[in-house]
Amino acid sequence: MKLKKVYIYLLSFLGLSVLFSACYYLSYRRALYEFNKRAIERKNDYEIIEAKQNPTPEPVVEDDIHEDVTEEVAAQVAETVLPSTKYILEIYDKATNKLESQELNPPAALVGLTREEVIGYLDEYMQDMTISEYNKGLVAYELQSFSQDEIVIRKTYDASAVPFRFYVVVKNGYVVVYNSDLKSVYNYTGIEAASLPEKDRVELSQGIYVNTLEELYSLLESYTS
Repeated sequence: MKLKKVYIYLLSFLGLSVLFSACYYLSYRRALYEFNKRAIERKNDYEIIEAKQNPTPEPVVEDDIHEDVTEEVAAQVAETVLPSTKYILEIYDKATNKLESQELNPPAALVGLTREEVIGYLDEYMQDMTISEYNKGLVAYELQSFSQDEIVIRKTYDASAVPFRFYVVVKNGYVVVYNSDLKSVYNYTGIEAASLPEKDRVELSQGIYVNTLEELYSLLESYTS
């Protein structure tokens, strides 16, 4: 009887062992399948990303090669202003129709510039000219001719184009003279607006435009007399 129970226990143990082994094997096969599946997916994703980052180059056409070489050569031989370049500055006065020219050393700001860069420099100069140039009536700053041997630049002035030179107004209780750009101060007069007649204060509150230094000195003198 005891022997029979031993057989039963032994068979049960063997049966459980076989069942456990089968389950383990099936789990292993399932895990291996999932691992291989994910590996293939990762490989495909990597190939897609690699293709996007490194697209297959298009075949180079022979004409494109010649065009690139031509552009490169042209860039290498582009003429620029040298320290030895002859620099001719022309001054044209529209009021008198008079043209003067003088030969100077090339300005440091122009040395090393190409034709297009010189034109760009002149355009920037006109957009942000000094107050003295504005008051003289500078209306044009142009490149007349350009080569590595010689460049000719012309400044054109028209005094009649300047509407006024000075702007007189009250600022913080005092009479202040601005330049024609209405930004930079020409003179802090120290004259108190409160000490002026009402008529002058009204005019100054609206701003007074003055064309010449003589007119300005005369106006300020009237405030102090």
